[in-house]
Amino acid sequence: MNKHNEYLMTLAALALVEQEGYKIIDVRILGKEIWLNHPKNTKELIRFSLNGGFNLPRQEERTNAIRKAIEKIFGERTLLYDVRFDEEETGYELKEDTALVILSPRTSENIFLDRFPVLKPTLLAIEEKPTDLEDAQRKLDLQRPKRTENTRPKTPKATLVILIMCLVMFGVITLMTDLLGYDPVNTSILLGAYYKIFIIANYEYWRFLSSGFIHIDAIHLMMNMYALYNLGIFFESKFGAKRFVATLLTGVVSGSAFLFITSGNVLAVGLSGGLFAILGALVVYQIESGQIKYRPVQMQLAQLLIINLFISFIPGIAFQAHIGGFVSGVLMALYFNYKPSWKPLKRHVLISSVILVVVMIGLIAIDKKHSPYYGLTDQGVVNMAYDLGLDWYANILDDSLVSYYQREGQ
Repeated sequence: MNKHNEYLMTLAALALVEQEGYKIIDVRILGKEIWLNHPKNTKELIRFSLNGGFNLPRQEERTNAIRKAIEKIFGERTLLYDVRFDEEETGYELKEDTALVILSPRTSENIFLDRFPVLKPTLLAIEEKPTDLEDAQRKLDLQRPKRTENTRPKTPKATLVILIMCLVMFGVITLMTDLLGYDPVNTSILLGAYYKIFIIANYEYWRFLSSGFIHIDAIHLMMNMYALYNLGIFFESKFGAKRFVATLLTGVVSGSAFLFITSGNVLAVGLSGGLFAILGALVVYQIESGQIKYRPVQMQLAQLLIINLFISFIPGIAFQAHIGGFVSGVLMALYFNYKPSWKPLKRHVLISSVILVVVMIGLIAIDKKHSPYYGLTDQGVVNMAYDLGLDWYANILDDSLVSYYQREGQ
């Protein structure tokens, strides 16, 4: 590694920091490279190095991963100047939104130098004493962001909000059944459980989503909330609250849709479809990041998949919802991946997802698996709605059920 090139790179970074107001971005990496940006211009990003970030496939993936992480903070796409310092070579090449720049003492005309003329004198700098490099690096280190040790991880707010919503709904169901004496099944249906007859007869497709927040059994609730917190605290901190919520809720809806298509009239509750979506997305992430090649990660994923597969086939568990959720999580993770070599996948995943949604909507529209019928349960929910003063809903639901059963000849 040429010490003079390293000296020039350090001086160039110092010049941008001290004279142009640039800030060093702490990407917590090993190696001779420096990332910079200007607080008032988030559309440009600079990477100084002694070897280009796009010369080798692994370097390209690593550089792009760091770039994506920074852009996620900026909230917009950037123009990246990937600047390599060399002894003699010079050059400038613009490829889409990346400028590949090579600087050396021989560089005189260069678009990058026209953009940053303050760097021209640094390319002609000569070490006057052996400690010049160390002195420059020490001076640059003072400009680096200060790392705070032992900082507490951010609270997974979205995870906690969803967890609290599930606990509140369980508390409401418990109070209505234990204190007011209502049937737990009727109560869960009234509050939003998946119940196919009501979806068909009264067009209550919102139950595809609301069912995820309903739990009747305390053990089922504790299992799901434990899984939600452990999966959510990692996923949300890694990918953000918006992507976490989108993946989770899409999984709930997809799971309900799969259940609708593949089964008759059943009652289904719980967040399992969404949790399987998060699990599917994490499997894709482990493959995308390369962590899947490590034995401990393989064992951990295998254990998770085996345990959840076993749970899926316990009597009374709607395994179709688990499958639907897992599939949606995998598709979302593939579409939002940051791996450059996977970029062509995005278009295919988008097309496949659109086709899948259209096919599922068509299957839902023509579905004829409505039995078994539970007339007493249906009437019980209607009566309960009247008791609670929800006359407007009870009237609409009662009329819809009467019309439905007349059409079906029941």
